[in-house]
Amino acid sequence: MSEDTDAQAADAADAAGQAPDHEALSRALQFLMGDAEIWRPRILMSAVRLGVFEALAAEPIDPDALAGRVGAAPEGGLRLLRALKEMGYVEEDGDGRFANAFVSRHFLDPASPYYVGSWFLLNDADWPAWGGLTQTIRTGAPPDAGSIFVNPARLAPLLHAAHERARLFHVGELLQDLDLRGAGALLDLGGGLGTYALAFCETYPDLVCTLFDLPAAIDLARAEIARYPFADRVRLVAGDFNRDELGGPYDVVFMSNVLHGEPPDSAQALLARARRALAPDGRLVLRDSFLQDDGVNAFNGAVFGLTLMIETEAGRTYERRAVKEMLAQAGFGAIEEPSAKLMVAHAG
Repeated sequence: MSEDTDAQAADAADAAGQAPDHEALSRALQFLMGDAEIWRPRILMSAVRLGVFEALAAEPIDPDALAGRVGAAPEGGLRLLRALKEMGYVEEDGDGRFANAFVSRHFLDPASPYYVGSWFLLNDADWPAWGGLTQTIRTGAPPDAGSIFVNPARLAPLLHAAHERARLFHVGELLQDLDLRGAGALLDLGGGLGTYALAFCETYPDLVCTLFDLPAAIDLARAEIARYPFADRVRLVAGDFNRDELGGPYDVVFMSNVLHGEPPDSAQALLARARRALAPDGRLVLRDSFLQDDGVNAFNGAVFGLTLMIETEAGRTYERRAVKEMLAQAGFGAIEEPSAKLMVAHAG
């Protein structure tokens, strides 16, 4: 019997006034408690922020040596190492020295090509903002911490976290779903560190990409893009896409996880601005966490929509039908949906 069937049977028993099944209660409790603990992610945030996994990368070291390297009190460093050992992130040898476990060597050591530690740095930077979630839900007012896009202490880890995650999980999938053959000029709007622009240029040798983002983002992107042999095909433009014209004409305007950062009026205006930047036969490619008509999706889109209440001034996740209506109002024609996360709107 599947979990869905089990849940349906438990709901039916509840509705009939029957005593709950012990196994159903146990499964429901496990489901609940999986979302209840803050200890483990908070410990990982602190370990990444302190540089524990980087300190353990070179060779096994004892707790006192680690405390000295990361600036921790000896007792605090020892307890942190023991907690990380219990959680499976570090290992201890027979001499009381600690080293990174497999998962930490590959994903939490900054020298690894698979590093995703910026996600923990982002969560650490956002920790105070999360403390205000209840008040934000009650009042609907913008977060006291302000938008994540204008706070340098939060923006940098956000962009690095998005870059790391996209390289590992999203770039390959996108390149399979999106055919850019024949395109010569692409605008990566709000493209962060240039993750997708770099992937497009590597895949399509004749393509030139313009990366448009806030000045602080462009400053960070410059260092990342300079490492690639085709960096001369990624042009950097600093600006505010809510106020500045975008240039063009482009064959493709690409927007990944941009629309959800804007309230409806700004989102509508941005789509119209993108339409003006396109060539007559150009395409707008939207990649986002589109909600279904019931307000959820399979990618935690509704959960993400709640996080936007504390990360942005007025951002939200949008239902697919709402996005299609905005595209039509902005003057786009046919709309394709290559995948659940993609919409391609044609200018003509």
